[in-house]
Formats: sequence, C-alpha cells, structure tokens
Amino acid sequence: MNYQLEKIKLNLKVNWKISRNESLSKENFLLKGEKFTSEIAPNIRYGENEEIIVNNFKDFLNNPHQENSLWCQSFKNAFNNLKLKERYNGDLFRALGLRKINGAQTSFSIPIMSLDRVGEYIEKNDQFHFYKIKIDAKDPLALIHEVSKHTKNPLRIDANEAFTDLDGYLRFEARLKDFNIDFIEQPFPAKFIHEYESLKSVSNYEVIADESVIDFFDEKLFQKSFHGLNVKIMKTGGVENAKRILLKAKEFGMKTMIGCMIESSLGISEAFSLAELADYIDLDGALLINNDPFKELYRLKRGHLYF
Repeated sequence: MNYQLEKIKLNLKVNWKISRNESLSKENFLLKGEKFTSEIAPNIRYGENEEIIVNNFKDFLNNPHQENSLWCQSFKNAFNNLKLKERYNGDLFRALGLRKINGAQTSFSIPIMSLDRVGEYIEKNDQFHFYKIKIDAKDPLALIHEVSKHTKNPLRIDANEAFTDLDGYLRFEARLKDFNIDFIEQPFPAKFIHEYESLKSVSNYEVIADESVIDFFDEKLFQKSFHGLNVKIMKTGGVENAKRILLKAKEFGMKTMIGCMIESSLGISEAFSLAELADYIDLDGALLINNDPFKELYRLKRGHLYF
C-alpha cells in the first residue's frame, strides 16, 4: 500500500496564547493511505517536532504494519487510527464498540488576551454553553473577571501548569468564589506530585489532569491527585488506548473529558468517536482555525458539534 506524509499549516483565528507559549499558526501532518487519512498534531510540550515526525514516517515505511514503541505519541495516534479505519472501513465508532453521539456540547477556549478584546471575542462566539479560559500565574483573575462580564455561562479554568506555589494558587482559588466555575485544569506542572496530593483534599473545585495524562492510567497518582482526567488521543497514541484510559478512570470514579490540540476537523472527528465516554467535551481545536481542510466533516449548531 502507498502511504504519504503531508504537512498542513493551520492558521489561527486569534493569537493562541497560553501560559507557556503563543502562536498564530500550527503545523500538523496527515498520514495518508489509499482510502483513509489520519492526523498528526505534534506537541512541543512533549518534545515533538517536524524532524521527529518525518523520521517516524521513514521508519513506518520500512514496516507499515507494526507500531514502533519509539515513535512519538502523535505519530502513534495517526498510525493506530489509520489502521483501525482501514480495518473497519472508516467507522471508528464500530471499531471501538461505542455509540455515536448525535451532537455534543463543547467548551470553547478563550486564550490569554488583552482585556479590551474579550467582549468582541465572546460576542463572535456567543453560542457556546461553556467557556474554557486560559490563564497564567501573573494576573490570572483579570481575564476571568473580564470574561464574566460578558457571559453568565459556566467557566472552565485551564492553567496549563502555570502555578509553581501551592499557597499562591490557593490564594488565587479563594478569589474565585463569586464566579461560575466548573473546574480547574492542571494548575501545577505534572512533576509537582506533592502539590497535587495536597490540593485535592482542600480545593473548592474539581481538579482535572491534562499534561499529567499521557498514554497510561496511573491509578495511584491520579486517584490521590485529581478528580478527573482530560484525555487527548494525540497523547495516548490513538483512540483505542484513549478508550482504555477513559474506562479505567470511570472504574475508579473519576470524571472524564475528551480534549484536543489545535487540529483540523479530521483529528477532532477521531476524538469525537469517544464522546460516549466523556463527562466533558473539549473539542474546539478546529473551531479556532481559519483554513480547516476538513471542515465538511462537522456541523456546529448552538454550541453543539455534530460529526
């Protein structure tokens, strides 16, 4: 079978600024077979870049039937999802044995931005039922306060590992009581094990893991440290392993979220195959780009995604 690797540049509608970096575009890749295609969204947080993707693809061509444990997670994702599509004629719901959800409410992200731009940004994107606010540790309350002026809908706070001090974070959290907050996502770096264990028992909000979640369910770590997990297929190495992690999290009474990187609707459609297993859907990656090459795959109506 003839396989190809194609790079795509996704132009963002807004400067995508989070606590650790910012960008106006994202370069992803497509792993293309004869009938089906899967997306690769490399993440610099985990050391992934174009050189690694290209080298993984060269290795893949030498043996396109066997996953290499040394491949990066986003390339494993494309490989495993593509193989499932080839086996089940493109139907990932059937491959996973999951029910196809007829529309799901997704949160919509508000990156770190100038406060005078917030009102216009929300007005242009006013159909969503939940807003996820990206914050840093310098002045986290200002953006939350400004967003709350323009919407009464629930807010989900994503710190992307911004905080490095438990006491400082708790002072910040104490000032959130007047806002409509659903949960807090990944306040500390993943390596701050002690801080997470200390926080879980005293936090007024659900603490959701994101950067701490890669390709396996660490039972002892997650139960002690978090109330829930944000699972992203680009980190789990594909939808099958993502399903295993989500089911394991549910088994231990944890909340589940399906998340994404900045991806086209192709990658989002693959993640959406797991929607039945999610308490929270955070699949707005394609909604943040101007030139989605697979936009025909989805429909957005009143804050609901349909695939």
